[in-house]
Amino acid sequence: AIAAFEGIALYGSAMMNAFADHDEMRATATLVRDLGEFLTAMEVDAANRFWHIWNSKDVGDDSNTDSSGNESSTKRHLHVSNYPAAYPKPVVGMMYETMASFQTWFAPEDVVSYGIQLIPLTAVAERRDDPEWVEILYPIYADACEAANKANDGFCDDNGWSIVQAGLLAEIGRIDDALEMTAQVPDEVFLSDGACGNSRTNTIWFVSTRKTH
Repeated sequence: AIAAFEGIALYGSAMMNAFADHDEMRATATLVRDLGEFLTAMEVDAANRFWHIWNSKDVGDDSNTDSSGNESSTKRHLHVSNYPAAYPKPVVGMMYETMASFQTWFAPEDVVSYGIQLIPLTAVAERRDDPEWVEILYPIYADACEAANKANDGFCDDNGWSIVQAGLLAEIGRIDDALEMTAQVPDEVFLSDGACGNSRTNTIWFVSTRKTH
């Protein structure tokens, strides 16, 4: 849903440029863009409320000193999980009316339940993937990918989930490592359904434009 609504916003933005000389049509395109941005924001918030599971490590205020040497206190953004401690996973794979489960309809491997929360690798991922959650998820994802490879003859690599791992690695600030991982993905994986909608070009763009920590 996030990618769909991001697409609506981008389409509206493109039409605003195309109809720059037509006030009425540009106004309509603006409404499309604004609706897409609103729905995208709504879905990003929902992702971090229902699908991406974590608790902030620290509670309290940050004390900062301004240029005059005066100490000020600013409230940190704290995330509190909606789920009880009995649910230990950092993602929800499928959600029902009264149940959340760690699984998918189409594959039993853990890496798939993690990976579907991260596709596709587009600009909105910077808002979708909270830095705290990413730091928690990456080592778990890497272990799950390795386990799937060992248990099922290269499942993670052959089905494109290592592409997603490269994007996740970049999101924790390891840009060079992520570029190297991207370069090691075989061409046939990018050309298959397992690429999860990501081309090599798109993956290199995504990795290269992440923030360093």
